[in-house]
Amino acid sequence: MRSRIVLAAGLTAALAGCGSSPATAPLACPTPGILAEGADLTRYRPGPVKDLTTLEFDARLAGLSGGCNPGRGNRSIEMTISANFTVERGAGAEGREFDLPWSVVMIDPADGRIIGQDFVDRVGFARNETRTSIQSAPVTVTLPVGEGRRAQDYRIWATFALTPEDLALNRRRGPR
Repeated sequence: MRSRIVLAAGLTAALAGCGSSPATAPLACPTPGILAEGADLTRYRPGPVKDLTTLEFDARLAGLSGGCNPGRGNRSIEMTISANFTVERGAGAEGREFDLPWSVVMIDPADGRIIGQDFVDRVGFARNETRTSIQSAPVTVTLPVGEGRRAQDYRIWATFALTPEDLALNRRRGPR
């Protein structure tokens, strides 16, 4: 019986020591998604023919990673996102480096306004390499919070920055 009292007193003292610093609640971080119609980017050499002989590259937005940190004065959240791309070099490619334009698009929960930020990452291919995967440099997106805006209320997507022709091609062939 005496050993149980000593053990209980020891646990109480240990737990009291843990409670001396203020507890922090976990930071809510929205989960970004990939916009289905914007997940592919296929580029051809300029000209009327769009087939395998003029294909420069075919890229796919394959995944996202990142996290959140508190912003200034608890009025914002700094969300860091990295995009993962898989890219195939086509027979019509004249070089070994290509730019991948992509965007992070958010809908502000307070007013429904669409906010976007554009980025470009460069992909390079080694000699005789036709397929590669890269991860973008981390990008930071600031999410204002407070007064009707909670981080988890934001809807966030990543997409390639598409021309109207790119979007029409993606819609014709459907999701891959």
